[in-house]
Amino acid sequence: AVTSASTAINVTSAIAEVDQSGGTTSLSLADGTDGQIKTVIAIGTGGNNIVITPTNLRGGSTITLNGEGDTVTCLFKNSKWNVIAHNGATIA
Repeated sequence: AVTSASTAINVTSAIAEVDQSGGTTSLSLADGTDGQIKTVIAIGTGGNNIVITPTNLRGGSTITLNGEGDTVTCLFKNSKWNVIAHNGATIA
Protein backbone atom coordinates (compact mmCIF):
# COMPACT_ATOMS: atom_id res chain seq x y z
CA ALA A 1 0.00 0.00 0.00
CA VAL A 2 1.06 3.55 -0.68
CA THR A 3 1.25 5.70 2.47
CA SER A 4 1.54 9.42 3.16
CA ALA A 5 5.33 8.98 3.21
CA SER A 6 5.28 8.02 -0.47
CA THR A 7 5.25 10.52 -3.30
CA ALA A 8 4.44 8.46 -6.39
CA ILE A 9 1.99 5.80 -7.46
CA ASN A 10 3.77 3.04 -9.37
CA VAL A 11 2.66 2.36 -12.92
CA THR A 12 3.85 -1.24 -12.92
CA SER A 13 0.82 -2.75 -11.16
CA ALA A 14 -2.86 -2.51 -12.08
CA ILE A 15 -4.05 -1.54 -8.58
CA ALA A 16 -2.69 0.82 -5.93
CA GLU A 17 -4.11 0.94 -2.41
CA VAL A 18 -3.46 4.27 -0.70
CA ASP A 19 -3.64 4.59 3.09
CA GLN A 20 -4.36 8.20 3.95
CA SER A 21 -4.73 7.57 7.70
CA GLY A 22 -1.57 9.57 8.39
CA GLY A 23 -2.90 12.78 6.83
CA THR A 24 -3.60 14.30 3.46
CA THR A 25 -1.56 12.46 0.87
CA SER A 26 -0.26 14.11 -2.33
CA LEU A 27 0.89 11.70 -5.00
CA SER A 28 2.09 11.86 -8.58
CA LEU A 29 1.18 9.45 -11.36
CA ALA A 30 3.65 9.14 -14.23
CA ASP A 31 2.57 8.40 -17.78
CA GLY A 32 1.73 4.78 -18.51
CA THR A 33 1.72 2.82 -21.75
CA ASP A 34 -1.03 2.89 -24.38
CA GLY A 35 -3.96 0.77 -23.21
CA GLN A 36 -2.80 0.51 -19.58
CA ILE A 37 -5.47 0.59 -16.87
CA LYS A 38 -4.73 1.80 -13.33
CA THR A 39 -7.09 1.71 -10.33
CA VAL A 40 -6.42 3.60 -7.10
CA ILE A 41 -8.33 2.67 -3.93
CA ALA A 42 -8.43 4.70 -0.70
CA ILE A 43 -8.07 2.24 2.19
CA GLY A 44 -7.38 4.44 5.21
CA THR A 45 -10.00 5.43 7.75
CA GLY A 46 -8.53 8.81 8.65
CA GLY A 47 -10.89 10.79 6.44
CA ASN A 48 -7.99 12.67 4.87
CA ASN A 49 -7.83 13.51 1.19
CA ILE A 50 -5.65 11.80 -1.39
CA VAL A 51 -4.66 14.20 -4.16
CA ILE A 52 -3.27 12.52 -7.27
CA THR A 53 -1.53 14.67 -9.87
CA PRO A 54 -0.94 12.71 -13.08
CA THR A 55 1.75 13.96 -15.45
CA ASN A 56 -0.92 14.10 -18.16
CA LEU A 57 -4.65 13.92 -17.35
CA ARG A 58 -7.38 14.48 -19.91
CA GLY A 59 -10.12 16.80 -18.61
CA GLY A 60 -8.34 18.11 -15.53
CA SER A 61 -5.10 18.24 -13.58
CA THR A 62 -5.89 16.44 -10.29
CA ILE A 63 -7.93 13.54 -8.95
CA THR A 64 -8.99 13.73 -5.30
CA LEU A 65 -10.21 10.77 -3.26
CA ASN A 66 -12.01 11.97 -0.13
CA GLY A 67 -12.37 8.91 2.09
CA GLU A 68 -12.15 5.19 2.63
CA GLY A 69 -13.54 3.19 -0.28
CA ASP A 70 -13.26 5.98 -2.84
CA THR A 71 -11.78 4.72 -6.10
CA VAL A 72 -10.68 5.93 -9.51
CA THR A 73 -9.89 3.87 -12.60
CA CYS A 74 -7.94 5.43 -15.44
CA LEU A 75 -6.99 4.29 -18.94
CA PHE A 76 -3.78 5.59 -20.51
CA LYS A 77 -4.37 6.40 -24.19
CA ASN A 78 -2.82 8.88 -26.61
CA SER A 79 -0.32 10.19 -24.03
CA LYS A 80 -2.92 10.97 -21.32
CA TRP A 81 -4.65 9.27 -18.41
CA ASN A 82 -8.42 9.17 -18.98
CA VAL A 83 -10.79 8.66 -16.04
CA ILE A 84 -13.09 5.81 -17.08
CA ALA A 85 -14.77 5.14 -13.71
CA HIS A 86 -14.80 6.52 -10.19
CA ASN A 87 -16.59 6.32 -6.88
CA GLY A 88 -16.37 9.38 -4.66
CA ALA A 89 -13.53 10.97 -6.65
CA THR A 90 -13.36 14.61 -7.72
CA ILE A 91 -11.67 15.52 -11.01
CA ALA A 92 -10.46 19.12 -11.18
